[in-house]
Amino acid sequence: MRNIKARYIWISVAVAFLAAIGLIIGVTYTKGNMTTFVIVLIAIVFIYMTIAIQIASAKTFRYKAKKIVYPKRNYSFSVEDFDSLLKQKGYKPRTTPYGMSYLRVDALNAYKVVLIKNAQKYFNPEENEQASSPNKSLEKCQKFIGFEIFLDYDEETLNKLPDFNIQGNNIYYSGLYKQEKQLCCPNYIEPKEEFINLYQSILEDLELKTIEEQN
Repeated sequence: MRNIKARYIWISVAVAFLAAIGLIIGVTYTKGNMTTFVIVLIAIVFIYMTIAIQIASAKTFRYKAKKIVYPKRNYSFSVEDFDSLLKQKGYKPRTTPYGMSYLRVDALNAYKVVLIKNAQKYFNPEENEQASSPNKSLEKCQKFIGFEIFLDYDEETLNKLPDFNIQGNNIYYSGLYKQEKQLCCPNYIEPKEEFINLYQSILEDLELKTIEEQN
């Protein structure tokens, strides 16, 4: 029944309702075992109507969530080798099971870039993976900005990426994915005043240029 269209189920409910009325009227003309038999039929019809109405209602009034339209931003880049580029800019690399992580600490600010080369390992870490020891250079940092760049992704990853973009009092984080000669941010958040310089700095480190939208 769950594969049947809602309108056909509603039609069957209407037919069952008419049948129930007929049986109720008919039971007054029966005697003995026939009366019992008709009463059982009435009960079966009402049970069917109850189940059918629930299924039809669920199909008819099913909630359809509206797709959220996020503000997007694209960046162009000219240097394919982000690894060499980040090392040149003073980022310290760390190898991870899913790719590479780079960190640069400048006074009270921390900059982090993560290159995800294996999305499956990123979202499904192995149990025996040891957590990295805390970086003492981060203890005095007051502001933190990070880009997570997916070089490997599928449709499920793209659906999750908007949630990677967050901004708080001390943190600005953005999830992006590489598409040809662009890095795409599926949920761009305008940096607050206290993060503008950090945001511009991490763009310069990656040598990214904002692609202006054409009207």
